[in-house]
Amino acid sequence: MYRVNDYLEIKDLHIPYAYLDEFCDAFEKLLDNWGDQLIDVAIMSAFNGEAISELDETTYGALESIGFKKAGERLIRGGIIDPKPRELAERALFFKHHLHQSSRLENETQALGTVHEIRDDFALRGRSELYRVDLKSMATAKQLHMGINLRGHQVWAPLDHFRELVSIRGLEPDEDLWDVLEFFDNNSDPSLFMERAAMKRAAFRKLIQPLLRSGHLVQDYRSGFKTVNPIMNSDRAILRKEYLRKIVKDYPVLTLKQFQRLSGTPFKPEELKSVLQEFEQDGTLIKGFLIHDLHEVCWGRKELLEEADGIPPIRDFVLPPSDNLSPYFSDILRQRFGFGSAYLVFRNAEAVAAFKANTREKVIEVTDFVGEESGWRIVKEFAWEHQMPLKTKLRIGGKKVR
Repeated sequence: MYRVNDYLEIKDLHIPYAYLDEFCDAFEKLLDNWGDQLIDVAIMSAFNGEAISELDETTYGALESIGFKKAGERLIRGGIIDPKPRELAERALFFKHHLHQSSRLENETQALGTVHEIRDDFALRGRSELYRVDLKSMATAKQLHMGINLRGHQVWAPLDHFRELVSIRGLEPDEDLWDVLEFFDNNSDPSLFMERAAMKRAAFRKLIQPLLRSGHLVQDYRSGFKTVNPIMNSDRAILRKEYLRKIVKDYPVLTLKQFQRLSGTPFKPEELKSVLQEFEQDGTLIKGFLIHDLHEVCWGRKELLEEADGIPPIRDFVLPPSDNLSPYFSDILRQRFGFGSAYLVFRNAEAVAAFKANTREKVIEVTDFVGEESGWRIVKEFAWEHQMPLKTKLRIGGKKVR
């Protein structure tokens, strides 16, 4: 028996049949103890040198009593084996998040209404067929605020969303900064605060940085500031659980690592695993090996995976690093292309390339490109869709590109 990622692989077990019951009692305790390391799935391929399909009823009954059940030619404890093609799961994912050509919204205003928070225009453009005004203009019309989300990124969102985040964090502000929060609870003009405190702008920015990082202060659409008060009379545990449920419902399949990246730093793996188990028990999720050639335990929405069969293949597109889905693909980005954060190029529903780029002065300047040469055509289409010139000094496939 050995550990593979987040499950146990049992190639074979050899014990005298006379001690089968005693062995099962001890083996169950051993497997349960692995739960302290967040490992509760085990797969058995053979027993006493015999294939699983050849086990007698007594032996199978004893193993079934400690949680094992048949899954083809193997036994599994703590999950199911029902693998689907990765392309099918990602097709359902992009459809659910309005990046698929069949589910894109008509314009940017509708697209903005489908996301809880958004980082920039790149993350919003892919969700709308028509893009007429930029995010800053919509922030004024929708009265959005700019603050720090649970993943440490600066995002635009309604004030109520930031109130939920500060309630989830549960952090108390520094006592020395209470006067700052009290001022911006009723006022928004930073110039007035600096004038009253005889403070220069640099000192003011340094003063409010801890409040911005903890989420107690956000910037409003008029370049002022606003105090974020926690939700009154709310149960923090229920708020955290419902926030995680909102994440889970939009993902056909995800692993514990992906869930941890999507949820943010306030959540520990033990809490996430506990919540996933609750969702599994109430029927929200199924758990097991749900993706072909992915040797990790996944949690998934069975209905979303079943609906994916009726969704047409997705278009070729680029996923920007500012998109909310970017943490979901961070393993592929790191293992296949060697980037921690980059633009990810999809061709025929498969990640074929990734690139780094500067976007200053409304120009996309590619500084690094890794992957197939065919991905460059998709990069050019991405620049055309955003109506931004594309520049690079790189050679793609040994040729200088234009």
